[in-house]
Amino acid sequence: MGKVKYPFVIYPAQEGGYVAEIPALKGCLAQGDTLNETLEELETVETLWLETAVRAGLRLPKVDVEIERVKQRLAA
Repeated sequence: MGKVKYPFVIYPAQEGGYVAEIPALKGCLAQGDTLNETLEELETVETLWLETAVRAGLRLPKVDVEIERVKQRLAA
């Protein structure tokens, strides 16, 4: 199993469990009952999102740029 490449946010879901999303990939989010389940689902969703974007000819956000953007926000 690979790891999520882009920075992500994870938070508790109102109905229980967790939600994780990758802000750089619009609409890329996952939900699970446990943190591990949520992260595993996020890996799957990220892979599918990226594969679909490549097939559609979309430009992908650069991972290093997105990581730097998050670092700058955290430093502010």
